Amino acid sequence: MKNSKKIIIIITGIAILVAGILCKQEFFLMLPLFISLFVMGFQSEANRLGALAGAINSLIYTAAYIYMGVYASAASAVLFSFPIQLMTFFRWKKNAYKKTVVFRRMSTKVRVLASLGFVALWIALAVIFIKMDYEYAILDSGSFLMGFITPVLTMLAYIEYTYLWLVSAVVGLLLSVQMVVNDYKETTYLIYSVYCAYCIICAFINVRKFYNEQQSQLKGASE
Repeated sequence: MKNSKKIIIIITGIAILVAGILCKQEFFLMLPLFISLFVMGFQSEANRLGALAGAINSLIYTAAYIYMGVYASAASAVLFSFPIQLMTFFRWKKNAYKKTVVFRRMSTKVRVLASLGFVALWIALAVIFIKMDYEYAILDSGSFLMGFITPVLTMLAYIEYTYLWLVSAVVGLLLSVQMVVNDYKETTYLIYSVYCAYCIICAFINVRKFYNEQQSQLKGASE
């Protein structure tokens, strides 16, 4: 990990710690956020270690969710986030390229159909959330949906996962702002969301750099 990234992680970590102390949050509940800083740091560089660290962090999130009594989130973390990230690490390791993976790209037809399907699912889920009186129905439904689809695309090494990540960054920021407006104690998550947005932009750039590099090597080998 680059020194500049480490400095940003330290600054963000201090900001989260200060905000957590001021908002009187328990350190145990903030611990997964601190680890997530390193997870996102690796993922911003498309480093497969990010998936391994993310899998371990999912177990810590599970413990935090159980402590908070949010059992549905705990189940999601241990039954989905943990195994999918662990599988991502081993799959990327099997198809390794430097510290990352050999990336793939969807065909135009598949990309269009997948995009239309995603929008349709988001609308349907938003309608359900609205009927269930969710406070942040539209943003929360989008965040929920991307939380399942993006990891799968990441595991399969499709570069399109970074497109969803960009959308997720915007949704995450808007959701965090709304949460802070309603409860200032959510400030730690707003700080983390800003950091995530930065890491996602870096990942978007780096994934394409690796993909173009790989394609150039394949083209050179075939000539």
